[in-house]
Amino acid sequence: MAKRTMAEILSEASAADGPSVVDDTQIAHSSVDPCGLRQTNFDLMNMVADGLNNVARHVRPFAFVSWAWRRALRLAKAEGRPDTDATVLEDFVARCEVIFTWSIFISGTQTDLPGRQAMAQLLGAQKMDFHGAAWKAFREGRADSTALSAAVNYGPGLKSLGWLGRNDVNAKVLVPPTDVDAALDAFEARIADRLGHPAFSGFGPATVTREEALEWAQAWMPDELTEEERRHAARTLTGDLATETRAEGMKLLLHAAARRELGSTEAVRSALAGEDPGFEVPEGLERAAARWRRLQYRQLFRYAVESLLAWTLDRLAQSDGPLGTPALVSAFLAEAAIDGAGPASDWLDGTDPTTPPSSATAAIADALRSQTREGLAAAIAQALALCIAHSPHDPETFDREDRLPLRRAGREGNARRHAQARELVRHAIETWAIAQHVYWAVGRGLQDARGGGKTILRLKLVMEEGGWTALPGRSRLTPAPTPDRIETAISLAAECGLLPEVAA
Repeated sequence: MAKRTMAEILSEASAADGPSVVDDTQIAHSSVDPCGLRQTNFDLMNMVADGLNNVARHVRPFAFVSWAWRRALRLAKAEGRPDTDATVLEDFVARCEVIFTWSIFISGTQTDLPGRQAMAQLLGAQKMDFHGAAWKAFREGRADSTALSAAVNYGPGLKSLGWLGRNDVNAKVLVPPTDVDAALDAFEARIADRLGHPAFSGFGPATVTREEALEWAQAWMPDELTEEERRHAARTLTGDLATETRAEGMKLLLHAAARRELGSTEAVRSALAGEDPGFEVPEGLERAAARWRRLQYRQLFRYAVESLLAWTLDRLAQSDGPLGTPALVSAFLAEAAIDGAGPASDWLDGTDPTTPPSSATAAIADALRSQTREGLAAAIAQALALCIAHSPHDPETFDREDRLPLRRAGREGNARRHAQARELVRHAIETWAIAQHVYWAVGRGLQDARGGGKTILRLKLVMEEGGWTALPGRSRLTPAPTPDRIETAISLAAECGLLPEVAA
């Protein structure tokens, strides 16, 4: 139903001669980034693994999409079309992407390529028609979500890793740089048998049968890379085509990955966080090591603050009425077994600073998984003490005070070191958890309203006369650690052959 304008609402109200029943308000709730802390995590990740995300874990989709754009541009040139006609070129690339993913999905191969769920209704189809209204609707529906080129999938990496660049005239048109030609030539040689098919030889209507897709699948499986694809991908990760930050961060990660015994990404993460006493940082990678460690503690801090908000909401939901901050503080102190009247230093210094951040993260996760969430307050208290102990002194260029930098939290925590522990807990609950949440929830709601965006209720609590009250209709908040691209980096490096090379 279309939204009514204010003029329409006022007109209806003026004409009404009595009360009337109104429709139930339909408002979506959101628990994504409730305190506005995650962007800093991503900024820190960009200092050690820029260009990577948590989805784009395979080399072949990068090569395939880059090849599809090159193929589209060459066909346009051969037909005398302008190479800036984004509508035609994007349609061709989208068709290639769908054929690629559809063929792999119906082959029965287990893969983590995006789009399987969105394509579920087509997995049993005997053919796919790439023309008409149905194709246009399907293509537009997946463009920003499940397409390989979407911003949430391989899209950012295609450009930041140098597989594609923008056309100077039309930014929607992407152009493979000459550096990637050898990799694309090698890939194209594998699929030469299908280049004459209407789906790949022109821009007009095309139909691909299930039998054709199954026959084509094996030649472009993600695990069937050419040597040229591997070589080019390696250059983008650690070689001459990598940024300095990515090259350093990846080399340190690969050094850690080469010595892991059981293939666990947790072992790599532990080494990068400085938890592994046997891990020695190679000369020249000290800056990358410091950045990886800083990232791990920031990750822990974000997780602890969001979990503190979740703990607060749980207490409010269990209460018969509003709770003031003093009641919340007393409950937290009791559950965490902290002497609120004693100095905060007893709590902060009572946590061994050498405690691995991964174990502190695991303690919070274990408590959150429990229905009663027993032990959550103690796990949060330990994590906050660790974060304060390892808070940096110098700001990053991207630090914003309204995103609560760990540097600022450490300064505020240490400033209350000699005050009663109750005061530090009060500050953590009121300022780090509640104030951060209210600021970002209200700010994003206003931004959506001004821009005519989605109606999403992000705010989860309000202040009443008797204290804080949880808003009704919300789901239980259960934070999760932000993925840190380590699995992506290891997967890409393994496909490039970099891990055996490092291990040797």
